[in-house]
Amino acid sequence: MNKVRSRTIWFLAGALLLSCGAALAQETTIKIAVVDLERVVGLSQQGKDLNAKLQKFQEEVQAQGDKMSSEANELRQRMVEGGQSLSEEKLAEMQKELEDKAIAIRRFRDDKQREGQKMQTEGLREIERQLEPVFKAIQEENGYDLILNNVPGVVVMANEKVDITQLVVERMNSGG
Repeated sequence: MNKVRSRTIWFLAGALLLSCGAALAQETTIKIAVVDLERVVGLSQQGKDLNAKLQKFQEEVQAQGDKMSSEANELRQRMVEGGQSLSEEKLAEMQKELEDKAIAIRRFRDDKQREGQKMQTEGLREIERQLEPVFKAIQEENGYDLILNNVPGVVVMANEKVDITQLVVERMNSGG
């Protein structure tokens, strides 16, 4: 919903800019730049660090989930192997234990998915916070009146000379 709202706002801002373009062009020159924020996150050290953190988290979750699934599979196998020799009461007890394990696995995965999403959101928010002074400095140094995120559907076409993505990545990696 937030991305849709953001895209709509950018689209409306672009449409307004285009509709006023002729009048503005007569009065003043507007300097516009575009940046691909996805690439900035992917190429900046901060983005790489976040991706590594998320990857490590995912691997740990996968290992824990695999261990839990393995335990459930072992129990299921014991039930199959002992199906004829175990009492009804023992089989019912094992079935209940298996159901409890299945519930625990689902709960674990749901909890970890939420935890991972929160980690990603907080990491991206921190990168946005670090980007703010970078954009401000680049805007002031280069006299940009408008910096747009180069999102397909929002920025229909952009010349390479207005793309400041690499400059932003270099500034982020150099600490601002």
